[in-house]
Amino acid sequence: MTGYTRHDLPCDIVVYAGDFADQPAVFAHLQTTCPELDLGEVEVIRGATTARLAARFDGDTVARVIAATSGWSTIVLILPAAYGGLVCPLRASSALPYLGTWRGRIPHMVADRSAP
Repeated sequence: MTGYTRHDLPCDIVVYAGDFADQPAVFAHLQTTCPELDLGEVEVIRGATTARLAARFDGDTVARVIAATSGWSTIVLILPAAYGGLVCPLRASSALPYLGTWRGRIPHMVADRSAP
């Protein structure tokens, strides 16, 4: 029988913020400014929702991200799988300023194999 166990892997998550009406508006901006990003690995969070950020960061980091993004309606998390290489290719702009790179986590599912 095969099951899966979740392992959270540490990673660096790039954080931007801006004022956008919705996720499609953010994705349209990203496709125009940085078409090489894999949008499936970008998270768009409307408002500073602790629960959504807590899925990626510890409590202290959540508080720092919320403080850094206050004043903007939308938080954009660029996960490491969104781009090749070590540096996020998205350049900061007036519409989407870069707010920092924070240590977070991404889930990784590992197959458990038990003997019959």
